[in-house]
Amino acid sequence: MNHALFIVKVVKPPIHLMFKDYETIEIKVEFPISRQKNSKNEIILLLWGDHREDFLKYYKVQDYLLIEGIVTLNVNNKKINVTVKKLYPFLLV
Repeated sequence: MNHALFIVKVVKPPIHLMFKDYETIEIKVEFPISRQKNSKNEIILLLWGDHREDFLKYYKVQDYLLIEGIVTLNVNNKKINVTVKKLYPFLLV
């Protein structure tokens, strides 16, 4: 299974999407520090339900998050998507 935990930084405001009867948001985030110069450090989070409402209510661009979710790879666009199962605020001092 592609289950993972990440600490990420929100870099762009959410984009609202509609799938059948479900409202979701798509958020572009990046890892705080890239380890290699040529490594890709941006991923896209997909949130719906309570996670979507909580994100819109409490979080904004430049916030750090600890996310737990399922990783998928979009081969056509070469983008990494994470369907969020749990979402927590993260503080870097």
